Amino acid sequence: MATFAPTGRPALTAGQAVALTLLRDGYTQRAIHTRTDIAPDELYPLAVLHGISAPHGTSEGHACHEARGEEPCETAQARADARARARQRKTIPPALRARLLTGARRKAVTR
Repeated sequence: MATFAPTGRPALTAGQAVALTLLRDGYTQRAIHTRTDIAPDELYPLAVLHGISAPHGTSEGHACHEARGEEPCETAQARADARARARQRKTIPPALRARLLTGARRKAVTR
C-alpha cells in the first residue's frame, strides 16, 4: 500500500475513504459494510490510523474507543453490555427461556 507523503499514513482506496466518511457521519456498521464491503475488523483500525471517530454514544463510537485502547463512555459501554446479554439470551434453549420468563420453578423431586 502506498503512503501519502505529508502524513505518513497509508493512502486510502475509494471504498475505504467512503467507509470512513460514513462512519464519521453516523452510519451503522452494517450499512457501511453493505455499501463499501469494508469489514468491521478492518474499519475500526483504519479509523484509528486516520483519526476518524464515530458519533459519541453509539455502538460504532464504542468500537472506535476499543480500537484506540481507550476507556469507552458509560452510555456506549451500557449498550455494548446490553447487546452481549441479548446475544446470550438467544443461546438459551427455548423451553428454559419460557420457564425463566414465567418465573416457574422446577418441582421438587421427592424420594
